[in-house]
Amino acid sequence: MRRFTAMLSAALVCGATWLASWDPSLAAAPEEPLVVIVNANSPVQKISAYEIEALFTRAQTRWSDGTPVHPFSFPAGTPERGLFDRVVLRLSPEQVGRFWLDRRIRGLGMPPKQVPTSTLMLQIIANLPGAVGYLPSARVRPGVRTVARIVQGKVVSP
Repeated sequence: MRRFTAMLSAALVCGATWLASWDPSLAAAPEEPLVVIVNANSPVQKISAYEIEALFTRAQTRWSDGTPVHPFSFPAGTPERGLFDRVVLRLSPEQVGRFWLDRRIRGLGMPPKQVPTSTLMLQIIANLPGAVGYLPSARVRPGVRTVARIVQGKVVSP
């Protein structure tokens, strides 16, 4: 019985130590769906996963009407960026970094401009013709058009 009590006490102490050090912000939260957005005046109605990848890797630099494409992304390390890179580019954060380093060294282009907040992303896309970006679906406001959604690890039509 003493042995059981000692083991139970040790387990409770370890559990209390773990609980005291637990940070709720590190808990895995369900991923909020992302939407890919363009300026509301853009003629683009929907785009495929392949097209999104081409836009964000700078393989495609103009829309079909000739307007220059201006892709915007969140900074590396943000949940939105991680989900986008994993689903659309099919690359890990390290692979994305190496991809852009290689492109820069070869003179093949620069990565999308980084935008720190969803609010700023919305403002830029709403005011810049040719702009494309992404954000959590709950953040969509007038001035932009949803052209694709990223839901449960897949790119789907809006």
